[in-house]
Amino acid sequence: MTRAPEVVFVTQFFPPETGAGARRTGALAAALAERTRVRVLTLAPGYPDPALYASDAAALADASFAGEVERGPAFRPHERSFTRRARLEIAMARALVARLSRHGVRVVVVSTPSMFLAPIAWWAARRRGARFVWDVRDLTWRYALESARPSWPQRLALRALEGFLHALARRADLVVAATPGIGTWLREQGVAEDRMVVTSNGIARTVLESFESPRPPVAHARPRLTYVGLMGHNHDVRVLVDLAARMPEADLHLVGDGPDREAVEVHARAVGAVNVTFHGYVTDAAALARHYLDSDVLVAHTRATPTLDRIVAPAKTYEYFATGRPVVYAGAGETAERLRTLDLARVVPPGDPDALVAAVREVLAEPDAAAERAQRARAWVRANHVREDLMDDLAQRIVHRFGLAGPVV
Repeated sequence: MTRAPEVVFVTQFFPPETGAGARRTGALAAALAERTRVRVLTLAPGYPDPALYASDAAALADASFAGEVERGPAFRPHERSFTRRARLEIAMARALVARLSRHGVRVVVVSTPSMFLAPIAWWAARRRGARFVWDVRDLTWRYALESARPSWPQRLALRALEGFLHALARRADLVVAATPGIGTWLREQGVAEDRMVVTSNGIARTVLESFESPRPPVAHARPRLTYVGLMGHNHDVRVLVDLAARMPEADLHLVGDGPDREAVEVHARAVGAVNVTFHGYVTDAAALARHYLDSDVLVAHTRATPTLDRIVAPAKTYEYFATGRPVVYAGAGETAERLRTLDLARVVPPGDPDALVAAVREVLAEPDAAAERAQRARAWVRANHVREDLMDDLAQRIVHRFGLAGPVV
């Protein structure tokens, strides 16, 4: 008879999804399952669209996992109406956590950006006398306050929710911050130093090794610039379209999807950027690698806001650096300053397409310097951001801290 899990891991995103959240939770769950008994409560693959995944994708992914996985229906995370999105996320969180009542458990681990999954999971954990670990990957409640232009009743509700979430972080048995900036923010909200650990995102060792000897880019008649990632409010990919419009001698390839994709396509038509190609979301690793390897320069942009400037550390930059391709990053704050100080990428201010054009043209005009910088960035990722090493360390901390039993042999 299967023994009850020591850890129940609750997450909206999980493999076979390939976004940053799923990669992080998949690696942490796998590291925990090597050390103790784990059951994952998650959803059918649906990010950014359920149609991207084969009917047996979840079953195949779950079969390769050393623990157990229970799934609910797929969830579409993008909804422009704040009120409707809140209702949908609450319903999703309640459905996920409801299955927790069927299990005896010592530790509940929840990984979020959802504003509601953590409080609902915390309440369920406390009812069952379980310890609570919160992996905080984003401060979405701050984004909503700063960028969504909520009505005054919504703003009051968000302020109240923010206060509750900060109180919840102070009461958690362990808080995991996904970036140093998030860690600093949570300390300022009163989270005790001995109940918090910073564990950054990273790149899978297999992906890093697959680019060990990257071939030169395919010789294109025109330089190829590439963005890979989410098209959301915080990324403001329209600025990259403005880059393309100002640089007609190059081609910009946008690989990804998200709630702002339609707006980005409309903007491309409005500014006459005929040199922009939309590829959609790519789940196949080999196809994604080809996009990277065919690129002359990888570009990224993060909108400037008080919170983003403090906490953001885009997971895409680790993957960019792993490829050995030159990177131009438009952003501000701690991450931008770190990349600039270590000279890992050309860094320019956000929201300035002219500065992006100048940086990209510089990279293309000075290939030796760009290649040297790219190799320095790759070495930095190899030394500091191998995902398996980061998650192995975090899993060991959790198992040791709560005295968890080993897995069933």
